[in-house]
Amino acid sequence: MKKEVIFIVCAHSDDEAAGMGGTIFKYIDENKQLIKIIFSFGEQSHPHLKEEHTKRVRINETIKLEKKLGIKTYFLGIKDFKIKEEISSIKLKDKLGNLIKKYKPKQIFMTSLNDIHRDHRAVAKITLDTAKKIGYDGEIYTYEVWAPRKENRPHIYVDISKYQNKKANLLKSFVSQRFYTYPLLLLYLIKSRFYGKKINAKFAERFYKIQ
Repeated sequence: MKKEVIFIVCAHSDDEAAGMGGTIFKYIDENKQLIKIIFSFGEQSHPHLKEEHTKRVRINETIKLEKKLGIKTYFLGIKDFKIKEEISSIKLKDKLGNLIKKYKPKQIFMTSLNDIHRDHRAVAKITLDTAKKIGYDGEIYTYEVWAPRKENRPHIYVDISKYQNKKANLLKSFVSQRFYTYPLLLLYLIKSRFYGKKINAKFAERFYKIQ
């Protein structure tokens, strides 16, 4: 039986760990095929280091982790903090569109249109434009990384009570980003607990349905 395919679209390699790490483990347990699309290598995340070094570290870190989890990963190679400038790029949309057409995902999860990070907003815009261009008729959801407020859109909560600790460990696995992610562990714990109360669960993640 063919596995159900789920696309996870990120600006940077650790975005989905923060926004939907628990749901990822849930889908792995449900034997779904996860395809992760990463727009940027995040080479400017350590300004005091050479970009090529940071790029190499983040690629190796991501590939090692995703291989362990059984997630297939594609890097689109857009320069860090330059994704917004690529919004009109036909070549970029063709790359993403060809992957969607190849794997035919049932669902696409992407960063939020209202995220305070410009690269996250740009990824969402490019993904939606691409989906429209190729006539994708599956479901599209956004996950929260730096989204500051509740949106007036249909939304769902996914019970991740069994996976909250795994989500925390997933975030910690991106060791190169520990100065950014470690201080946020408490914030994501509080958010997951708050969302869990919405569905009478211990922990949950929230997603907005765009399509």
